[in-house]
Amino acid sequence: MIKFSFIKDSLLYTIGNALPMAASIILLPFYANYLNATHYVALSFYIGISLLFQIIFSFSFEQYYGVIYTEIKNDENKVKILNGSILIYLLLYGSVIIFLTSLFGEPILKNIFQNKIPVSLYPFGILSVITGFLNAIFKVMMSTYIYSQKPKIFFVSNLINFFTTVIISLGGLFLFPDSLMGPIYGRFLSGVIIVLVNYLVLKKIIVWKMDKQYIKEFIAKSWGLFAYTLTLWIAGNIDRYFLKNYIDVNLLAGYDLIMKCFIGIEFIQNGLSMAIISNVFDVWKKEERVSFTEKSNRYFNVFILVITIVIALFVLLLPYFIQLIIGNVDYYYSFKYIGIIGVGYILRTLTYPYYFAFLYSKNTDKVFIFNGIVTLIQIILSMIFISKYGLIAAILISVITKIILLVLYHINIKKWVYEVKINYLKWFGITGFSSTFYLLIFYFRLQNNVWNLLLFFLLGIIVLMVYRNELRELRKRYGKLSN
Repeated sequence: MIKFSFIKDSLLYTIGNALPMAASIILLPFYANYLNATHYVALSFYIGISLLFQIIFSFSFEQYYGVIYTEIKNDENKVKILNGSILIYLLLYGSVIIFLTSLFGEPILKNIFQNKIPVSLYPFGILSVITGFLNAIFKVMMSTYIYSQKPKIFFVSNLINFFTTVIISLGGLFLFPDSLMGPIYGRFLSGVIIVLVNYLVLKKIIVWKMDKQYIKEFIAKSWGLFAYTLTLWIAGNIDRYFLKNYIDVNLLAGYDLIMKCFIGIEFIQNGLSMAIISNVFDVWKKEERVSFTEKSNRYFNVFILVITIVIALFVLLLPYFIQLIIGNVDYYYSFKYIGIIGVGYILRTLTYPYYFAFLYSKNTDKVFIFNGIVTLIQIILSMIFISKYGLIAAILISVITKIILLVLYHINIKKWVYEVKINYLKWFGITGFSSTFYLLIFYFRLQNNVWNLLLFFLLGIIVLMVYRNELRELRKRYGKLSN
């Protein structure tokens, strides 16, 4: 039975990790209501550029950090040198990337956007790049809190990020209406503040000395994770780079708004996964092998169930939320696609257990290879079908490629993991049922919330049946506590 302290810490990690999403959600209606469609779409591309460079700058060090930390966490001095080594390397590496971008970035952006969308390197492009650099350092700093199991500091740090982003962005938006000054500087200045604040918190556990062995291991093992994360960015953004050439800018703005809202689900997925990853790693360390058995699967089962229910709730409420905060009906066009967009995120949930296994076993190259194959398929399908079928093609291609990725992951894991005892009903039954339900709703054009409520009802019945043992144990424990 999972302890109450785990649930409490999970909430802090999940909420803390979701706070950047919350800031984005809060700011979305102001962007949509105060910016014209062209500026809104341009801002979306600037944010995408910032995220891309965050990936490039961090080189996925924050993802591999836990593997090395788990091995040396009992030696305080080694941990301090590890932290210092990472920060020194990132500062040097980041400075080189920023310099090269300042030289070659402008012609690249001109070639991509061809003046159809007002995106350029100066001033907002370079500020977006530097924001990515600051956020990369912030993410590495957050990893020290996750693996040293300091959820309160993790939460407070993200809370500071939340308030600074929202306050500065709104202030700039009101001072410079229908301009990107507020949104861009809000993200940039909040990045400066959170890095400085967390440096003051962490300086006692940082020794400014570079241990080349740590950096060599990070580069050797993180390149696969980096390439994997890069493919995720491509998979999540490439459709808009195709769509901008084939659909109206107002339609593109409406679709992008829906996808920005769904980033909230991604943050919740990542936050809850952060809460369980150190526990799963500890299980595998004690067992001295990677295996999908009852001890590790109990975390995965809860993760998959919670995220599936959250997505169902999200799909139900999102149209009401958008109508409440945004008056422009042009943003409502994509409502009928919300369910099948949710399918992609349900399928994404299932990839986390496999990803943990690849990460802990240091088989990060396989993560890249499989995601690289799937991303290549997505690009090819996008080139063929988006020009003919537009938005629906982009969404269905995303769903299809996630299914292909899951198949590749599962076949490979079955070959080398020591023991695989998955409860397929808890992993694939609930997620498969929900996904099929949403696809049928779209196919038969049953887009109304009666059907979404029916899904909730059916999910409740399935949970009562599939998780009856866990619920019985929970009732027993609750009875003991109340007595």
